[in-house]
Amino acid sequence: MKKGFLQQLFPENGEKLPRVRFTGFEGEWEQRRLGDYAEILTGGTPKTSISEYWEPKKIPWMSSGEVNKRRLDGTDNMISEEGLNNSSARWVKAHSVLIALAGQGKTRGTVAVNNIRLTTNQSIAAIVPKDNLHYEFVYQNLLKRYDELRMFSSGDGTRGGLNKQIVSDVVIPSPSKEEQFKIGAFFKQLDNTITLYQYKIDQLNILKKSCLQNMFI
Repeated sequence: MKKGFLQQLFPENGEKLPRVRFTGFEGEWEQRRLGDYAEILTGGTPKTSISEYWEPKKIPWMSSGEVNKRRLDGTDNMISEEGLNNSSARWVKAHSVLIALAGQGKTRGTVAVNNIRLTTNQSIAAIVPKDNLHYEFVYQNLLKRYDELRMFSSGDGTRGGLNKQIVSDVVIPSPSKEEQFKIGAFFKQLDNTITLYQYKIDQLNILKKSCLQNMFI
């Protein structure tokens, strides 16, 4: 159902308008490069051989594999202030869009949203929206364009990678901020519903496993 809504509420390649719009919005959507109305940041990794860069653990630090969490309220690793000051890692404000530039398997091109302020390694580009760009709208649009983003990757398509310039040059539709917010809020609520149902499925699977163990000895 979500896949269908993504296809209808975002223009397909070459189209200027989506197939379906919320009531009260009209006019054509502009097409702009992400780099024109968002700051694109990349991070870094403190030297692992220097313990002072990793202890005490104070600053959330995200690796590219964590984009698969989709919405981050925390990170698997943390670095120290010394680590931040002596590496290319930098702060990324909350509600930015994070895209994996490299990674094994399906990681490259995967996008996520950080609900907390954090830092990242060099294999992630953070898209920090300016005032006329809503983060949730960007996130959902790039989520829909996963295969397209992977095709943008430099290299042979299997071992290639994205980079800061490629991400900056990605063209994204730009309706009014109000329409962006409406679309973003709709999809976020849909994501919440999906998460709720997935939780119920997981609980039912646990219950079924328990019943199988008790009923078949």
